Amino acid sequence: DERFLSIDVDTVNAVTLDDAKNAVMSQLMPSDIELSLSGDFVVNDVLDMILQYLGTVPADANSEYKVEGKDTTSNNFSGVPALQLPGKHLDLELEDSDPRAVAYVAGAAPNAWGFLADGSTVAQRVSDADKRASDYDKQRRAHPLFANAALSLVSEIANRRLFSTVRERKQLTYDANFSLTGFERMNGGWFLVTV
Repeated sequence: DERFLSIDVDTVNAVTLDDAKNAVMSQLMPSDIELSLSGDFVVNDVLDMILQYLGTVPADANSEYKVEGKDTTSNNFSGVPALQLPGKHLDLELEDSDPRAVAYVAGAAPNAWGFLADGSTVAQRVSDADKRASDYDKQRRAHPLFANAALSLVSEIANRRLFSTVRERKQLTYDANFSLTGFERMNGGWFLVTV
């Protein structure tokens, strides 16, 4: 599959300056600009510079490069798409100078703040499962950072167990790790186990 290979010289040489310009300029739309500033500055001076340098960019600048039929302003990225069930198994074999193997196991997980793709939260799921929770437990789980802290602990524990079991005790691999990809604004994310 060519997606897993490096770009060959002929493909790179076939790209013209116009191709490169169209690819870059089609992504630079003034309506999509977000500006983040930090440092020690006088706010009014910076606001004057923003007005002078960015405020004068016409709203339709680069519109000739816009890809037809693609409206970037109406994208609704409220959550990670649902996984297909049952899951898929995929084997890829790539030629390599040394014999190697890697295995990935992935699945749905909450985002960084504990929201799952369906909109439910880690705190709700824990509360529903723990019928004997005290008022203190319920108050603690209602804290906005509860899920973030809980997911960090889960990630650390899973990483340590994978490392100690798969690498140290069974000596099956040099590295084994668990990671959570939790988005900030989108509901849901995924976990990834790499061996």
